[in-house]
Amino acid sequence: MIIAILALLVGGPPDTVALSLDAAVRRALELNPTLQAERADARAAATMRGTASRAFLPTIHGDITGVRSTDPVAAFGLKLRQGVFAPSDFDIGALNNPAAFGGFTTSATVELPILAPEGWFGYSAASRAATARAAAAERMAGATVFQVTQAYLDAQLATRRLAALDTALTAARAHQRQAEAMNQQGLVTGLDARLASLHAADIEVRRLAAEAEAENARSHLRAQLALPESTALALTDSLTDARPSACDSEQCSLDARGDLRAMHAGRDAATSAHKSAWAAQFPRVGAFGTIAHHGHDTPWDTGSGDWTVGIALQWNVFPALGGIAAVRKTGAEKDAADARYDAARRRAQVEVLQAERMLAAARAGAEVAGRAEAEAREALDQAEVRYRTGAAPITELLDVQTAATSATLSHLAARRNLLLAQAALEFAYGVHDQ
Repeated sequence: MIIAILALLVGGPPDTVALSLDAAVRRALELNPTLQAERADARAAATMRGTASRAFLPTIHGDITGVRSTDPVAAFGLKLRQGVFAPSDFDIGALNNPAAFGGFTTSATVELPILAPEGWFGYSAASRAATARAAAAERMAGATVFQVTQAYLDAQLATRRLAALDTALTAARAHQRQAEAMNQQGLVTGLDARLASLHAADIEVRRLAAEAEAENARSHLRAQLALPESTALALTDSLTDARPSACDSEQCSLDARGDLRAMHAGRDAATSAHKSAWAAQFPRVGAFGTIAHHGHDTPWDTGSGDWTVGIALQWNVFPALGGIAAVRKTGAEKDAADARYDAARRRAQVEVLQAERMLAAARAGAEVAGRAEAEAREALDQAEVRYRTGAAPITELLDVQTAATSATLSHLAARRNLLLAQAALEFAYGVHDQ
């Protein structure tokens, strides 16, 4: 206790963050580390479009080259390009054994594809692959909403369970004091007080475990929200607050699910890749142009320049069996993508059906648990009166108190299960995939 007080005086009270469930979700969508990494991966995948744009956009590159050589051809060419070739250079000896000569060439080249169907379909495949990666990140956002909702509800349940056990422990100790007083009055034996003490000890053991569970639940929620462990959380929502499901007021559809949209885009990407493999069997046509300056002492020295333009046709007429293999490979990958999408959509339909059934069961269970808790409270009041008046033994009171505590905990768990089932249905439909 003294150490805790000193720490409080020196370091001050820990930061307290009041959080509703909606506020926790908003924070997680902005700061959750796992979601941030997923979105960063999606941004990286989006650059594939730029890489594939060479199929229809020009490329420009420049070069500066400096050489010095005694090679006859090189020396002859350098002199011609620099415009310094003289009649004396026609001497047979100078041609065969030229003196070392050097220079610089500065050039800029533009290449423009004219007909590149392989690249066109390749760009389409890259674009759809980037779309798939972005949709997968959106699905992760929906998963983050569900995970934070579950962590928030678990923290609420753990806190309320601890409070319920505190109440039960206070009542058990009150029963123990009552039994001791009645024993002193000669109304009951000392066994009643011992039984009440044992009952209180059992609740205290359960309370200690519940306290650790509450701390663990809050730590898990802090991790989801990227909050330091020293942050104290004040959860403002209650398990008894009604939270209608988004699918109760609007038409939910599987088309909102990011994972299905990702697989659909992946299937389209596989189709484009298959077409690109086919198109690779046909020729490619492109235009190019180069402008160059040739100087002797520096790249910018006076000299001469030249330009070149042209059109090139490239056709790998028979690449052994590589072309056929590429077509067959991409075709098989397309078939696999189609099958995976169909299987994923069927699984999603089953997940929705399961979530709807669990939500219906959770609603009914919450109603039953609520009625049971109310009856247990009435039974506890009656048992306390019966014991106080000597109409019932202490064992009846302790049993009824145990049942009342269990009913309270069951009702809390049922409320948590109801709210989580609503979140699970929204996740199954992809309501929060964004």
